Amino acid sequence: MVLDREGIAFFKLQVKDMLPEAPLFTEDGQKAWRRDMWAEAVRKAVAVHNKTARGAARVPSGASAYSFRHARISELLQVYGVDPLTVGAQTGTSLRMIERAYYKLIPSVMREKLAAVEATLPVD
Repeated sequence: MVLDREGIAFFKLQVKDMLPEAPLFTEDGQKAWRRDMWAEAVRKAVAVHNKTARGAARVPSGASAYSFRHARISELLQVYGVDPLTVGAQTGTSLRMIERAYYKLIPSVMREKLAAVEATLPVD
């Protein structure tokens, strides 16, 4: 995974004073988080957020960590026009899975990129 400067600074702060083999996310300060613990933490965070959020700012109550991952992949492809290979590498998803699940988001971005290339070509 590639992180920007802010991401690097965040994780450096998180691992300060930790041994290299120590898990980054723990349930008790020692044991690595289990999947069900993550799920519960996300549910609690959504509930806390939704207590004050209104309208479109609310997160659907059934949202999960996977929902946020899916939203990020969609955002990278659609909003930022990041190529599928980079998105797959960044999110730990195969190019095949990106193609199967997100292909419908890719054509509009490809059209924009091709139009930008066309605009740079000399006119006959």
